Amino acid sequence: MKAIKVILVDDHKLIRDGIKAHIEEDNRFEVVGEAGNGADALLIIKNVTADVVLMDINMEVMDGIECTAKITELYPSIKVLALSMLAENQHIKEMLKAGAQGYLLKNSTEQEIKQAIISVYNGMPYYSSEVLHTVMNSLASPISNKKKKSKFEPTIPLTDREKEVLVLIIKEFSNQEIADKLFISKRTVDAHKRNLLEKTGAKNVAGLVIFALNNNIIDGSDL
Repeated sequence: MKAIKVILVDDHKLIRDGIKAHIEEDNRFEVVGEAGNGADALLIIKNVTADVVLMDINMEVMDGIECTAKITELYPSIKVLALSMLAENQHIKEMLKAGAQGYLLKNSTEQEIKQAIISVYNGMPYYSSEVLHTVMNSLASPISNKKKKSKFEPTIPLTDREKEVLVLIIKEFSNQEIADKLFISKRTVDAHKRNLLEKTGAKNVAGLVIFALNNNIIDGSDL
């Protein structure tokens, strides 16, 4: 397996140095660039080949949300993994909307950071357990009287079965695990997933999470 080429973007050099020391001792990873803000990160990406960017959120000059959106637009093959001190719902939603494939907290273990990098590199989302907890709490919160505006609006209402599948997708169940839990075939799960993407206008699992967050389609009894 070739080394995954990683760029570290954080305005604290000590944090970059710590992460770099951990992952470079593993030959599965190679740090090909470092930046202290989003603007510098974009300059680096122009001149190196990268697979995954570990992206801080709160930075001067250009923050991680704006930088992630630009990377998603200009370099769609590069995966962005958010790295933050805070598991705040608004930050999570904004990073996912910008195109981040995962969201890690800075107190994550060395093993979790490596696992997250590999996961997003392979096209699978990754969220710290505390981040998932924040997402699920948001889903379980009471529906406000005023309907929220959503980035994704379903062209056709979701069926009860599609909602069940959506909950399990957000909880990171695999297609086979969803099939076993709902007593349906894996092929049926694949079909439900395709329908969910088509109905919501989402392009990936992150988009489905945003749809669920913004449309309050699940209440606490579903979790």
